[in-house]
Amino acid sequence: MALRLLHFADLHLDRSFAPQRLFGVAAQRRREDLRAALQRILERADHEQVDLITCAGDLFEHDHITRETALFLAQTLGQTSRPVLIAPGHSDPATASSPYRYLRWPANVTVATHEDLRPYVYGGVSVWAAGFNPANTSETPLAATPSLGDGAHLLLLHASDMHTVPDGVTPVAPIVQAQVEQAGFRHALLGHYHNAMSQGLLTYPGSPEPLGWDETGRHCVAFVTVADDRNLSVDLQDINHRRFVEETLDVTGMTSREQVRDAMLAARESRHLDGAVLRTRLVGERTQSLDLDPRALALECNDGFAHLEFLDETRRIHDLEAVGSEFTSRGEMVRQLQAHRGDAEKDETVGRALQLALDAFEP
Repeated sequence: MALRLLHFADLHLDRSFAPQRLFGVAAQRRREDLRAALQRILERADHEQVDLITCAGDLFEHDHITRETALFLAQTLGQTSRPVLIAPGHSDPATASSPYRYLRWPANVTVATHEDLRPYVYGGVSVWAAGFNPANTSETPLAATPSLGDGAHLLLLHASDMHTVPDGVTPVAPIVQAQVEQAGFRHALLGHYHNAMSQGLLTYPGSPEPLGWDETGRHCVAFVTVADDRNLSVDLQDINHRRFVEETLDVTGMTSREQVRDAMLAARESRHLDGAVLRTRLVGERTQSLDLDPRALALECNDGFAHLEFLDETRRIHDLEAVGSEFTSRGEMVRQLQAHRGDAEKDETVGRALQLALDAFEP
């Protein structure tokens, strides 16, 4: 066997998680999850006795990384006996102020801080790597491919396969599989897409831990084996410990927070949500007596979840007869609107108006 390597990407150490509305302790715990994921990756590499570890960028977030995290990264990578090759990405470009430039990295770590493709030889296999160019995000890194020569050649890049751009993802450093093949590369080890996929000559391992509720695919490391006869195989193995999950809970007919809590516990068991980062939308009709304070409810129900939050999207049920008998502005409003009821279409319009108006009276 010529080479066996572990490939990962898009760890995003020191991510803020503000877009996910996670702040304070909740965000810090997610950042700790990312550090733990890096340690699991290195442990998996040691266990599988790979010859090389590759990372296709976005190892950290340049705009947020602290010096303490940079030192943690260098120390942790230095603890493995495996060589590590990093191709910086668009979130961790090798700019003058990057830790890639100012830190003294361990002897086993190589960072491709250059923007042109250059070969690094491991066990008879050439891994061609280049750092992301933040000044030319729309320029293909395969515009000028060097002559590869004989042997097995792999490509390591933070780049976007333009045939599989996920929804909501802005492509950077565009490539297509035909370019990889025409240049003579046996396979491309890529980063930028956070859900794992391996198709043809291209492999994205995904982010080791999901980073938001839209990342519902697999989150893996890729074991790539190049045999002596240059045959290549890719094995995606799940590495994440967390899931971001969105749930909907209909509270219609429930009369107490205890019933809501019991429903959440049942969902945790039936959907196997232990350890999940969970956002639950409360929907349906609820009585005036049902208190659905989202923060209080999250504290009562968070057992077994890495994080739990509720969004109250319910509609309150109002006793129109009781409110209409009040000698208040609210009662007068109900009497006036009720007087406009008529055919079915009018009744529906009046009903919506009553719901919105009475909701506005609530504190």
